Amino acid sequence: MVDNPKVIIRQLEHAKQLNDPNVKLYVTKAGMLNEIHFSVRGPMETVFQGGWYHGTLLLPREYPYKPPHVRICTRSGRFETNTNLCFSFTAFHPESWSPAVNLSAIVIALQSLFDDFDERAVGMISHVDFAEVKKLAKCSMLYKCDQCGADHSKIQ
Repeated sequence: MVDNPKVIIRQLEHAKQLNDPNVKLYVTKAGMLNEIHFSVRGPMETVFQGGWYHGTLLLPREYPYKPPHVRICTRSGRFETNTNLCFSFTAFHPESWSPAVNLSAIVIALQSLFDDFDERAVGMISHVDFAEVKKLAKCSMLYKCDQCGADHSKIQ
């Protein structure tokens, strides 16, 4: 349950209109707006290129006035799976949160952290095995989410 469903719906519609080739947002089949799924393209010209990574934005009841928890579901070699990640647009840092930050911006911020190996925080893997990352990028293209219907094999 969220207090501001219209805000979330508006942000989802805006993301759809933008049609960012690097970010896809999904509502779960149950239609619950407190858990938004996303798929984010591995950054170009990095070992993550060619992969798509799926995760969740767990929105607090007070969103957009409080930040979400962010989790990655697919293995990437950079982030722990199904763990709340710590970066400036998450519930770990309410002091730096702004209600002006939208759902797409959160995912884009996460995308920028894939290749920032100096960044170490909760949920981030500090020792990255580059050969493993390349394998995981290929495997990520087979991912299908039962909860939201995302199918990475069909993403262009």
